[in-house]
Amino acid sequence: MCSVPRVVGIVRGAPFDRLTWSGASHHLFGALERAGALAGPVDAEAPRFVDPLAKVAAFSPRSMRRWRERYEYSPVTRAALGVAGAVRASRVDSRPDALLQIGAWYELSRLPRPRPRVRCSYHDANLALFAREWSFIEDRRASHIRRTMAAERRVFDGLDLIMPMSDWLRRSFLEDFQQDPAKVVTVGAGANLHEFPAEIAERDWSRPRLLFIGLDWVRKGGPTLLAAFRKLRAELPDAELWIVGQERPAGEEPEPGVHWRGRIYRTTPEGDAEIARLQREATAYVMPSLFDPFPNVFLEAMAHGLPCVGADRCSMPEVIEHGVTGLIAPAGDADGLAEMLLKLSGAPDRARAMGQAGRRRCLERFTWDAVARRMTREIACRLPAT
Repeated sequence: MCSVPRVVGIVRGAPFDRLTWSGASHHLFGALERAGALAGPVDAEAPRFVDPLAKVAAFSPRSMRRWRERYEYSPVTRAALGVAGAVRASRVDSRPDALLQIGAWYELSRLPRPRPRVRCSYHDANLALFAREWSFIEDRRASHIRRTMAAERRVFDGLDLIMPMSDWLRRSFLEDFQQDPAKVVTVGAGANLHEFPAEIAERDWSRPRLLFIGLDWVRKGGPTLLAAFRKLRAELPDAELWIVGQERPAGEEPEPGVHWRGRIYRTTPEGDAEIARLQREATAYVMPSLFDPFPNVFLEAMAHGLPCVGADRCSMPEVIEHGVTGLIAPAGDADGLAEMLLKLSGAPDRARAMGQAGRRRCLERFTWDAVARRMTREIACRLPAT
């Protein structure tokens, strides 16, 4: 039986901070630590003086949007991250079995020798997908985007193992970056919960209470959900929609059944408890995102026994098993989403059964301990014989 490899994990930001990489690094590194594999976590964030240099170097007289975009993909920041990450990693372990970097913001080419025996990475998305499937990039043919794409390709070419969260993302590594299929292995992700709920809370399934949590209202499909809810409410007058992460838009009158909860901070015990309460009392989690590489929040909802409704984009059809743990609707289609919501909300027994199936699926496939086991197994398989 293979021994557990010693892994140094590197992420941009404080590794165990619940704001770093949307909290995923906190849970992943914790799982690797429980598995006895984490030699040490490393913060690859660049020194403070780098940021103003990057802003100056990125200046564009064309528009503020172009300046902001050039800054976001600054080669100055990328180089500084690579140096900082490499130096700090070398201080943790002189020769770990593996170096695991989160994302492709940096290239660890300046690692001192002896180098780790396996170099690997973990991803929820990549630049090719951002550029092609979401419109926040002004011009994907712009020089700074092409330069960053080439830099990501160099990172991937230099790795022994690439571990995407989803098969949807795995296909992009093969097609957009021409990576060897043998070195790109889907390992999934886990629910970002400190404690998995011991059991599914009792709730009244006969009165629909839809929960949405998201800060990016448009990208997460908020306008489509609101339009679909109005159609649902016409059929089921006691239905409610709970919106977390957004305030009611200024000037808009309150709508029957729509409750704008504003932002709830998960970094506080009070915020955590409030989110958990909403997940225990809701009857479905709905987030029809237009672009969402790996919506971890569905896993949290499944852990609480909630059926989930998502869109036919990105990895959502992999996370939600249509007709079993929830329903998949056409992205951006309010009529199609309303039909799915009515199908779910109008059948309380079916909603309860889907919630139970989702919880089982989450326990079987989507825990961080399971991700850590898959990672360490793949790393161990690539260690050279000694």
